[in-house]
Amino acid sequence: MSQLNKIISQSGIETDERVINTLAKNYCTLDYHITLVKHLQNIYPAEQFQNFSKYDLHKLLNEIFIQYYNGEEILKYKLAAKHLNQRGIVGAFEMKVNNSRVDFIAVNGVSTSYEIKSELDNLSKLSKQMSDYMLAFEYNYLVTDAKHVNKAREILPDSFGLWIYKNGKYKKLKEAGLNKKINAEIQLSLLTKKELRTNYPEQTGKINKILKNHSAKEINTSFKNILKNRYKERWSFVVSNRENIFPIDFQFFFNTNIDPNCIYL
Repeated sequence: MSQLNKIISQSGIETDERVINTLAKNYCTLDYHITLVKHLQNIYPAEQFQNFSKYDLHKLLNEIFIQYYNGEEILKYKLAAKHLNQRGIVGAFEMKVNNSRVDFIAVNGVSTSYEIKSELDNLSKLSKQMSDYMLAFEYNYLVTDAKHVNKAREILPDSFGLWIYKNGKYKKLKEAGLNKKINAEIQLSLLTKKELRTNYPEQTGKINKILKNHSAKEINTSFKNILKNRYKERWSFVVSNRENIFPIDFQFFFNTNIDPNCIYL
């Protein structure tokens, strides 16, 4: 029996979904011991957590999130986890694309975007987001909670694929097709000045010169290689440390590459 189930059986208190959602909004990987204790006592007020180690507090909170929370953070982790053991792939979270921010991308020989709509999200921005991602990536997927599937099907462009998240698992409902609306100028605009100068030295990193001297196919190939180089160190870190990182904190460690022991112990 897990630590969480023991507490539930002893207290007889069912975990309130609204309390869990509030906790997820307030939780921070860098929270101090005393704050982690307060988080848990908001859920199980009769329990005493002061003597728990910081590691055990994080572990217990993670169990709660995994079992009861259906928000974006958990869906992101489970999506990333599907790519962790795939050789040659570099993944990344929260890349800005035009006026949107894609939840997860995976790059190897091809570029793939994943937009997540959890149980707690709505689809009001989805059409704009999908239009933006189609300007940059070869394959695109919507990853959605089961509650959004019917509405999502009405919005999806033909080339977009669809994954459903239900009962803690993903299922692919529609395979993505090759996107033919990639915009080379937009791809170049997503790169930093340093990336442009390094990869296009003859054009001194000037986008208008690059467009004149390179085909859309060449720019797309370069775009993928640059993204892999941009994110490979951070992705390699979480791949190497995945056994020591709790799912709710996965994106934090991708962004920071801090030794998990510095946070949990």
